[in-house]
Amino acid sequence: MAARTPYFSLHEIALLSLCGALIVVLNTTFSLPLKIPGHSGIYWVVPVIVGVGIVKKPGAGTYIGLISGILATFFGLNTLHLFNLLIYLALGGVVDLAGLLFLYRLDNPAAGFVAGAAGNLAKMVVNYLLQTFLGIPAAFIVIGIGIASVTHLVFGGLGGVIAALVLRSLLKAGVITRDRA
Repeated sequence: MAARTPYFSLHEIALLSLCGALIVVLNTTFSLPLKIPGHSGIYWVVPVIVGVGIVKKPGAGTYIGLISGILATFFGLNTLHLFNLLIYLALGGVVDLAGLLFLYRLDNPAAGFVAGAAGNLAKMVVNYLLQTFLGIPAAFIVIGIGIASVTHLVFGGLGGVIAALVLRSLLKAGVITRDRA
């Protein structure tokens, strides 16, 4: 009986796990006093997009989201605790879909903008759905979602552009290549 090869290689698992951990590290160490919803998307979508852009396999973003959700829950990053897992899984899943949509050419700033904005918006939508599920009156959520969705889109998109430029630099330097081995 032939041995089954794993879907992700050990190298890919290590890279994706580091990207997931980096999201938690960035969320705990960087605190921009902007008081604008979604502003943290400018720096925490970068590891997800870079990880998906390097590994180029369906499920890479979801794996990053799983790892960051588990770590965020373990370290208690916000008031939703266990539900962090759903929030970060949504982020990773949407970036996975964007990676498929753009054929993993996430080094293009336009593709990075779309992936980052979509990931940041997915995180916002799941966050608001969870808050509604937990009993926060829908009127408060509807009032806050308008401006918040625009700022999530802008900051997530800017983070995606940063990720695209990082990927492009890694490709140019020869650290990563387009073709998979």
